[in-house]
Amino acid sequence: MSGGNKGPAPGEAPTINPVAPGGLDGSFQVPEFPAVFGANFGGTDFPSSTCRQNCSDFPADPIIEAGGGAPINPTDIARFDDPEAFSAGNLCVVEPQLSNGATPGALFPANWLRPRFRWQGGANNSVYEIRLHNEIESSDLRIYTRQTEWVMPADLWRSVARNVHTPITVTVRASSGATLSGMRGTFQIAPVNAGGSLVFWATTSSLVAFIPQVTSQLLGFRVGDEGVIKALDATDVRLGGIVGEDGIEPRGNYEAGLAERGLTPGEVACVGCHISTPDGAGVVFTDNWPWNKVVSSITQGTVGATPAWMTDGAALLLSQPWLGTQSMSAAHFSPGDRLLLTTYGLAAAGDAARVPWDPRFAQGTGPTRHGLAWFDLEAEVAVADRSEIGEFAPRNNYTDGFSYPTAPADLQRIPPNPPGQGQLDRRMLSLFRQATVQSAQGSGWDLITTTGEARSSVSPDWSNDGTRIAYVSTDVTSADGHPDWLANAADIRIVPFNGGNGGRAANLQGASDANFLEYYPSFSSDDAFIVFARAPNPSNPARTACTPTAQPGCRNQALGTDPDGPYYNRNGEIYIVPSQGAAQPIRLAANDPVSCTGGTARGSINSWPKWSPRVVDTEGKTYYFLVFSSARAYPGSFTIDQTDYTPPIANTSSQLYMASIVVDDATGDVTTYPAIYIYNQNTLVNGNGRTQQLQISNLTPAWDEFILPPIVIQ
Repeated sequence: MSGGNKGPAPGEAPTINPVAPGGLDGSFQVPEFPAVFGANFGGTDFPSSTCRQNCSDFPADPIIEAGGGAPINPTDIARFDDPEAFSAGNLCVVEPQLSNGATPGALFPANWLRPRFRWQGGANNSVYEIRLHNEIESSDLRIYTRQTEWVMPADLWRSVARNVHTPITVTVRASSGATLSGMRGTFQIAPVNAGGSLVFWATTSSLVAFIPQVTSQLLGFRVGDEGVIKALDATDVRLGGIVGEDGIEPRGNYEAGLAERGLTPGEVACVGCHISTPDGAGVVFTDNWPWNKVVSSITQGTVGATPAWMTDGAALLLSQPWLGTQSMSAAHFSPGDRLLLTTYGLAAAGDAARVPWDPRFAQGTGPTRHGLAWFDLEAEVAVADRSEIGEFAPRNNYTDGFSYPTAPADLQRIPPNPPGQGQLDRRMLSLFRQATVQSAQGSGWDLITTTGEARSSVSPDWSNDGTRIAYVSTDVTSADGHPDWLANAADIRIVPFNGGNGGRAANLQGASDANFLEYYPSFSSDDAFIVFARAPNPSNPARTACTPTAQPGCRNQALGTDPDGPYYNRNGEIYIVPSQGAAQPIRLAANDPVSCTGGTARGSINSWPKWSPRVVDTEGKTYYFLVFSSARAYPGSFTIDQTDYTPPIANTSSQLYMASIVVDDATGDVTTYPAIYIYNQNTLVNGNGRTQQLQISNLTPAWDEFILPPIVIQ
């Protein structure tokens, strides 16, 4: 934050705060592409205004777009001559979200996707007028159409976004005969560009499958792009040797119908919750059960490959089961210091010395809690031999003359046992793996001390300067390291990283209220704020999990008005709080759908907030942007297929929304703005520039300096 800075003088560039520079010592550079206004290629330079009064950005002549309906003639247009003539009530502007009372309208970054105006209401074959007014413009912008949406042309958007940075009044009116109905409000364009690219998880089902189609993938776009491209799916990452819950079976063998679904045991099955590597060239993601980690390139020419700087030993350590969601910090991403933060499934409280492949785990039971852990992605891991497996060897299972097998040189890519081969070598293979992982503790990976933490630690986020970890303290663990649907408590706590040693964990004031669930924390790129999701405590603490034998009983539970724990909570809302804590958090206006649609924040499943990678300070104000998912009403909404294990959560598809936050540098006052629907997120662009409209649910976004190719639509 810039405190009382006054901002640049006219013609000076704004101050841009990218990811904290702790690791930017020449080991890598945030990629910079030529700054092209209206389609951000990684740059954030903002062009100076070219007009401040009597401007002609709004053309004097009206824009007429009949859109295939009956022609619009001068008589139709003449009905709108009086700009004040309309009655409110039966027309609702959905995009952009306009001001309502004391709540301002949406705030667009100047290089954002050009605005789409969309509304509901009006009779069939009505003529609609969209009228935009701003005090610096010599004319009103007038559009006439019979459609119920209009997208501002790109050249007009560039001109308007460069010059017009005070509220723009929007009036949308419908003419049906002599009657005019309409709605009026304002939206605004920020005098700054947003930076970076977004990569998000797109899915059509809760069931992981490759055939007949890939049900989940990572899609991405750069700020300003009008479509999305595929960044990664599981078929790109043909990585073998991922082991199962007990360390014996290659992952996947526990599932019936595996082959029919196109899945190969031991290979990556799902590209789930993900983050960017700090260089923007790759992602770290969570695979399907039993929740191992994979690091994969998303850069053209190497998509799906393991980064060259990552060792096979590190890949082995990350192939363990029951690892949670992950985070990285630019302060720990340079040669000799490439670390990953995640959570680690433990068998019991205080059982820090045993790894999850301990024989005390029954297959499929999972850990009893999670702790924080770091992993060295450049770790050189020595392969264990017989002398190192010690007490773990089930010697009673073998005759005295048994010859212990030699561990393969590459443990990370061990194929499944050939047909007919018994459990013997697989059990020994498990012991070699376990001893190898255990011997690497303290050098290749280790647990992070959280003094005073008696509960499970999940969903960590690492500050950009590398000094602090925000995580969720919760009463119920889950195998994947998320805050669970069954949890009745979730609070955000802070612990120092302290060179991987940790320290005392402390509640984050404003995000650790016992009356609420607080979850999914994320540091802003300047570490000034933490954004998180918050929901009321569950009405029914005794709700039960779903399993194949519990169906349909688990779907018929009396769950009350607040039915969910912190996982995909239908009443979740997005809040921010200073990263040092505050008495009260700040609720974002972006939680609320457009009021005239009848939608409310309750039931919208506002979740998974993530900040943009840059903060911009100009003219005495600091601009922040963030993305989150929400299941509020949108065109193309559908229901998600569920498995027998899916809890009785709402299964309405989600979409991504962007929210703007502005801090007054002199007073510290924070203004939050309504959400902007990211309408390009379902437009897939292939390598030939052709587009395809997808019906997908979009979740777990990451907004960072991802290196994505330009998207060109033919």
